[in-house]
Amino acid sequence: MRSRVRTPVLALATVTVLTLSACGGKAPATSSAAGSKLPIGIFVDNAFGDGDFFDQAAAAERPLRKKLGAKVTTYEGRLQAQNFEPLLQDAASANKLVFVLGFEAIDAVRKVAKANPKTTFVFVDGVVGGGDVVSAQFRTAEGCFMAGALAGVAKEKGKEPPAAGFIGGVDAPVVQRCRAGFVQGVKKLAPTMAVKSKFVGSFTDPAKGKENALTLADQGAYAIFSYAGLSGAGGFNAAKSGASVSPIGVVSDKSKLAPGKVPGSLIMGVDSVMISIAQRYQKGGLHKGAAFNFGLRDGGWKMVYDQALTDGATRNKLDGIQKQIVAGDIKVSDPGMR
Repeated sequence: MRSRVRTPVLALATVTVLTLSACGGKAPATSSAAGSKLPIGIFVDNAFGDGDFFDQAAAAERPLRKKLGAKVTTYEGRLQAQNFEPLLQDAASANKLVFVLGFEAIDAVRKVAKANPKTTFVFVDGVVGGGDVVSAQFRTAEGCFMAGALAGVAKEKGKEPPAAGFIGGVDAPVVQRCRAGFVQGVKKLAPTMAVKSKFVGSFTDPAKGKENALTLADQGAYAIFSYAGLSGAGGFNAAKSGASVSPIGVVSDKSKLAPGKVPGSLIMGVDSVMISIAQRYQKGGLHKGAAFNFGLRDGGWKMVYDQALTDGATRNKLDGIQKQIVAGDIKVSDPGMR
């Protein structure tokens, strides 16, 4: 899933603007602390400030500086593919470790990583083959299971609704992995509840996302979970417009998008994963071509709940489900997990 939404502020101790020749991407911003030793780059194929996935990565900057003594430089591709390779080459020249986020940049990072063996590139939220790039993948179905479990216990005016809803951005493998986990979670706590699904056909169409949410509501769905990037905002817009839906957030806490309507959110620990990988690198335990996956046990996902919409007994039940997943007592099927 690509576009995602949260708004931590980039805390920069020092910002140095560098001039890029023949590049339309944004010049890198560098922040460093006194005595910093490890140069780390963070490249995104679009831009920070999305209030979502990329800002979750930006949240890693401060702890990378404080905990690891790193100098952090950020690079924004702004979806201009012709700039990906030049920016990644700049990152390779200036850093020992470079995190890359955004599927649009996969071909570029594969090429640049091969040409720069002294720099370690880490692709976040996917697997890049070829042996030159470290891959950090999320156990998507595991996280989405918890969103489904929440949907299974969400009640409208004290009554269990006949269905829960799932909205996908596009019918792609990562979205299907999430849907599979979501369905398992719903069925765990509400075996008779139906799960209705719709696909927007885009990660950037909130109007169509809202239309899909309203359609699902007409089909009896109350709790609706969107794994759909910016299109997922449509579910929150439907709730704000008065529709009888309860949207569940993803990537970051989305309660502000529809105050009083969001029972909880599935937080994606992009920053936690990046810090973990950087610590492994610093200890000499990161090797080219390695692949890691992260879930509820190791900082990949966590749930937050609105205490006004989910009572103590419900939260305890959900916490118990999460503990069973972490302990391995509940096995979540994750189709396509590598």
